Order: sequence, then C-alpha cells, then structure tokens
Amino acid sequence: MDTRELLGIGLAQRKREMPELVRVDQYMRGVQDAPYLPKKAEAEFRRLVARSVENWLPLIVAVIAQNLRVEGYRSTDNPEDLEPWRYWSANQLDSRQNAVHRSALVFGRGYVAVTPGDAGPAIRPVSPLSVTGVAEDPDAEWLDGAVRFLGRTRRDGKTFERWQVWDDHAITEALTPEGEHERADKWIVGAREPHGLSRCPVVAFRNRWADAPDTLPHELGEVAPLIPIQDRLNETILNTKIAESYSAFRQRWASGISIPRDPETGQPVETFRAAVDRLWMVENKDVRFGEFQQTDLGGYLASREAAVKAMSAIAQVPPHYLLGGMVNISADALTAAMSGLSNRVGERQTMYGESWEQVLRLAAEADGQETAAGDLSARIIWHDAEARSLSATVDALGKLAQTLGVPAEALWERVPGVTAFDVEAWRKVRAQSQTADLAAQLLTGQHTSDATLMEASAVGSE
Repeated sequence: MDTRELLGIGLAQRKREMPELVRVDQYMRGVQDAPYLPKKAEAEFRRLVARSVENWLPLIVAVIAQNLRVEGYRSTDNPEDLEPWRYWSANQLDSRQNAVHRSALVFGRGYVAVTPGDAGPAIRPVSPLSVTGVAEDPDAEWLDGAVRFLGRTRRDGKTFERWQVWDDHAITEALTPEGEHERADKWIVGAREPHGLSRCPVVAFRNRWADAPDTLPHELGEVAPLIPIQDRLNETILNTKIAESYSAFRQRWASGISIPRDPETGQPVETFRAAVDRLWMVENKDVRFGEFQQTDLGGYLASREAAVKAMSAIAQVPPHYLLGGMVNISADALTAAMSGLSNRVGERQTMYGESWEQVLRLAAEADGQETAAGDLSARIIWHDAEARSLSATVDALGKLAQTLGVPAEALWERVPGVTAFDVEAWRKVRAQSQTADLAAQLLTGQHTSDATLMEASAVGSE
C-alpha cells in the first residue's frame, strides 16, 4: 500500500484504539473514575473521594516486569553470544528493555523501531500512545507499516498534526489539519526517505495474540481486565473513610437537660467537657446519659482484602506480593504460591522473545550482516528470576553433573543470581587455571627428564 493509503488506515485505526489506551494510561497514573457520590454531596465528602484512590495497578505490572530481563542472544550450537548482541549494548537496551516490556504489559502492545545509523543500527523503543502499527492480516508476523504522531506545528496560520509513516521501503513525514483527519485532500505528504530494509522497521511486541480480528490492543494487556476491580476497591476505600470519619468512634448523648446559650452570640454553650480528670455532674435526677457504639470496620477491611485477592488471582500474582503476611512458609508452599507468576512470566518471555529476535535480525540487516539477519535458529536468553534456594539449586545441579554427566560449565548460568558476565569471567579464570596447570606439568616433566638423563650418565661412567 502507498503512503496515503497507509496513513489513512493508520489514522482510522488510531481513532478507534486511542480512547481506551488513554484510559488505561490514566488508570496507571492514578487518574481514575471517582466512586459514586450524590450530586449534592458536601465538599467534605468530595475531599474523602480524592483520598480514596488506592492504586494497585502499577504494582501488578511491576511484579511481572521485574521478572523480565534479557541476558543474551545465542544459538544451540554456540554458548557464546552471537554477533548481533553487540547492538544491544550499543543502544543501551539493558535499561530500555523495561520500557518495552511495560508498554506491552500495560497497553497490550509495545513497539521498537530499528533504523540504520552512522555508528551502527539505532534501536529505539517507541510508545504505543504515539505509534499505531498497521497490518492487513492481524496474524501476520511482521507489520505492513506504522504511523507515528510527532506533535503539532503551525503553517500558513493553521495548526497541523505531524506524522511519520513507516512502510516496507521508506519513512515519510506528513501533515494533516488538526481535527480533519478524514480530509485526505488536505494532507501534505513530504519526501520519502528510504530506510534500506526489506520490511517495515517497526517491530510489534504483543502481550497476547488476538483471538478475533476486531480485538483492541488494550483488551490484551494486563491492566484493562483489572479496572473494574480497581473501581470496586476505590468504592470500598471511600466507604471505609466515611465510616472512619463519622462513625468509627463512640458518640455520647444526653437527655433531660437544657443547653444554655451565650448571651452575646446566642450560640449554644458546651455544657460538658470530656477529659480524664473531669467528672460530669447534674442536679436534675431525670437526666440520662448514654453512648452510641462505634461502627465495626472489619467488614470494610475484609471487603478490601477480598478485592485485592481477586485482583491477585486474575493477574496470577501471588497474594503475599500485595498483602504480605507469609511467615514461616515451607519451600514447597512458596513454590506452589509462585507457580502462577512463573507461568505468567514464562508466557511473556516466549511472546517478547520472538519480537526481540526480530529486532536483532533487523539490526543485523541494517548493518549489512546478511547471515545474521537470516539466522532463524538464534534465541533470546532470559535471566532466571525464579525464587529458589541457592543451596538446594547448587545441590541439584551437582547431581546433574555427577549422575547424568552434564558438563559443569553448561550448568553455571543456571545458578541463581549468576549473570552472563559472571559466567564469562568464570570461563576466563578456568582457562587461565588450565593453562597454568599445563605449564606446571610441562615444567615438572622437563625436570624429571633432566634428572633421568643425569642418573643414566652417572651409571654409564661407572
């Protein structure tokens, strides 16, 4: 499809997707629908509403995102990182990868752009709030194109929106009149700049594949399904705040007494002042005192905990991450509690790993590395963030090496907390140690040979 057609499809798709993406973004930032209050509610109640937002959504996303960290790019027949891995460090993706993963988790879709550069391929995460991927086939591996919003500009006294259109051959800038996206006759399309790649240089990171062609991206994210529970939680917090403010303390009452008034102001005068060292006394024997019981907050707190647990179950995040309270738990029980999160993280690693492989193959193509660009056997290596006992893991790995004959060096990277840099350092130390041992053996062998020759010479002279 040409630039105008791609821009038109992208703008129409963006118009359909953006309202919900913006809503998800607002909920992540704590700008959420306020719990219900009557229109005539006093300002004091409205202040309680502002304090009743207890945003759990960022924590849910953080728990999953913190378990996603790429550590290498290797093939099955080579334990060393492949050549395209150097593009990773050159583009500071150790820190930027988190933005891609969080975008995919929050919005259901993340994007990474790859372009040739003077110092090598440029790999940059781009926000789904500014980029819309276009694909005629929703199940296609690669995008047909992408449309990126660049802001607004003024020209000839009119406001235009700036767009960047990415297709299989070039990158084109275009201007559309603000508020008139449908008027294609008023679009201003600039010059096309070839990017030199064989396909659209924008890679989509899908949180899940869609089951239906009309599925919106936000429906596949981790946040949208939790918004109703977040709203319910905010309502519970508001009710708790109201109960705390107006009925969580005991209120006293008195009957059969007349309240005096200030002669100057005419306002009622407080007859009794409560204090530890004060005693209330009246002369009228018909006066009665009593108190109202305070509201029990246990029901509100139980409702809050139930909502958090429901959110935990849907997101497959262990409840102790949200509520705490795990004391003296066994290793087996902890493993069972973590299994849901481990499965969730493993699924995301599979989804995002394929996209990162596409990114690195595109970077290799942009750098002219045709062999690496066509290498479909290379795989992304993820950091093992699963919580396991160090001693139990090392013991199990030792048994693998002893009983099954698995090379010990192949098991190093499975030790909890060990990084690829640690493994590489261990290999160098081991190589140096082996070299030193070999030199010592050769030197010892030479000394033995010299002693044997001297002994043989002495025997011959006798």
